[in-house]
Amino acid sequence: MKTLNPLEPNPRLRYDYDRGSGYENEIRLTEALSALVPTDLLIHPDHRLFQVVHLITEYAWAGIHHTLCDAVAALDDGDLVETGRLLRRATELGAVPVSCLRLLVDFLPQSSFLKMRELFPDNSTGLDSPGVRGIRKAAHALWESFESALSAHGMRVADLGPAAEPGWRGETGQALLADVGLALHRFDSRTTEWRQVHLAMVWQLLGGRPLAEEHAEGRGRPTSMRGRPLSDLERLAVRPLFPKLWLDSTARYRAFTDAGGSTGEARGAESAGCPMGGRARIGVQAA
Repeated sequence: MKTLNPLEPNPRLRYDYDRGSGYENEIRLTEALSALVPTDLLIHPDHRLFQVVHLITEYAWAGIHHTLCDAVAALDDGDLVETGRLLRRATELGAVPVSCLRLLVDFLPQSSFLKMRELFPDNSTGLDSPGVRGIRKAAHALWESFESALSAHGMRVADLGPAAEPGWRGETGQALLADVGLALHRFDSRTTEWRQVHLAMVWQLLGGRPLAEEHAEGRGRPTSMRGRPLSDLERLAVRPLFPKLWLDSTARYRAFTDAGGSTGEARGAESAGCPMGGRARIGVQAA
């Protein structure tokens, strides 16, 4: 048996594990808990929170990566129903890293982070996360399989919109591919949510938010553990996994408005900033 906090004098407060149970052996809990810094070696009262949040996040990334690999296999096998199910699973798993970030936003004071940061080894940067890198690589493979599936059904990315509309009377496979396209959008949105929350957390803990007073005065902005500017992180925060999907959304919007759609140029001034009508239209309704 092992104890996470062996120096705790009260036996009721000791965290014991590695008791040889089937549960611990099956999920390899002993190995997982052994990754935690022993209580007597923690460098700060918030160190445990910081490490647990990052470990949970990396476990979630590993689960998402595994799910994306299964989705690629399903796409290559032509099983579009299974592909959609797996992408929905990946999106829901993606809520875990977002929740972990919000824990740090809500419960990690800036002073605690800065004190721990001083004690961390150089280059201890989240940019080296194997999970984030692995998911981006898997997303490239997933997109290649998706484009191959589109080609096999005689479709292009631009055909996904019509096939997703109610009343579609084309091939069922095309409608299922449209559903997969929507699932890819949702997954990409989830990872974008994580990057945006992560960036906000960095601004909160390090400072350097653009247009803030210190930056406006011309003082240097904070840097990462690697010494890189925060602008690197800001660029990554808006970098999509599937750029062609987002380009297609813009292209369809422009085609719709060019054809005189309900949000066309004639109403563009009053609808600016809101695809459902904007402030001017809401004001007319309220009147």
